[in-house]
Amino acid sequence: MEHQYKKYVLKFIAVFAAVLILIAGFVYVTDPYVYYHKEGIYKRTFTKNFNMRYQMPGLIRNLEYETLFVGTSMSHNFTEEKIDEVLKTKSFNATISGSSAREQRKAVELAMKSKDIDHIYWEINYDSLAGDPDRVDATFPEFLYDRNLINDIPYLLSYEAIKKIDYQIKNQHLVKDDVNPHLFYKFGAKKEPLTIDKMRAQTEGLNAPPEASHNLESYMESFRKNMRYMVEKYPDTKFTFFYAPYPITRHMVIQSQKPDINEDRLQTKLAIFNELKSYNNIEVYDFQDEANITFNVGNYIDRSHYFPYINDILLEKMAFEKPIQSEKEYKEKVESFSDQLENFSYDQLKEQPLHVSNNE
Repeated sequence: MEHQYKKYVLKFIAVFAAVLILIAGFVYVTDPYVYYHKEGIYKRTFTKNFNMRYQMPGLIRNLEYETLFVGTSMSHNFTEEKIDEVLKTKSFNATISGSSAREQRKAVELAMKSKDIDHIYWEINYDSLAGDPDRVDATFPEFLYDRNLINDIPYLLSYEAIKKIDYQIKNQHLVKDDVNPHLFYKFGAKKEPLTIDKMRAQTEGLNAPPEASHNLESYMESFRKNMRYMVEKYPDTKFTFFYAPYPITRHMVIQSQKPDINEDRLQTKLAIFNELKSYNNIEVYDFQDEANITFNVGNYIDRSHYFPYINDILLEKMAFEKPIQSEKEYKEKVESFSDQLENFSYDQLKEQPLHVSNNE
């Protein structure tokens, strides 16, 4: 009796396992969210997922490119069309809004395993570097950022994937042929420029970030474990690091409440440069002291983000102007930025955009 019971249990387990394997295999082949392969057994295409962390693995694996951009929403509006034109390359912008340095590293690692990458443009953002160097968002699907199918069980056996397959098969007539995933996360071109009064209103009441996670030690630990680690791991790939030009008013929120954080950020700039300068495959640009951008609120659509034409300006600077050449040069640049913070007043601000296309 006991022998028959064990035999029944083993048979049940075998059948159950076989069913799971068939389901996982079916989801893998159909791949409704286009993670593994662009071409499927039926007609489907990329669809925008409002959680970028789930969207990016499929795009990183399946699009064709040799130049990669990673960073936060400050870099979303580097358009692939403009990048390709200016840099004479084939590019993909894999930036993720609010991403940590570890999430960005995961994106870079997946890209390096999936494509032949010549050049990586990586935004250095203090919010990305803050906190634990291994920090990822609670929604970050780490299992999709490697190439281990066993880790992908949450996708391969998900009810959502089965529902998506059923919907796609029943609605083949709705599948669009002209979907451009490069446009999924571009934003702000048709917004109205801020005025000085609107910028003041948007920054009033903001709190500076916590010093416990925003300090020199925290920034540098994350930089070393995520950014410098990748520079060392891929010596034949060129890395261009850059600081995005937040409006001066964003920095002044911190300066007025916790100036020690800004001091640590200035020291972080120099420390990162000094650790990178010995590598042959890196270059550094810093746009945070560019007063013609940062003191001109007309260049911004909100208290942080600038218009897409600013991305174009930054791209051309990185393409045609020299990066920071020496520690001496960078110290002077950092001191200039420090002077801006110490001597700021609202009457220094302007409301004239550098470009008029946002008003058309």
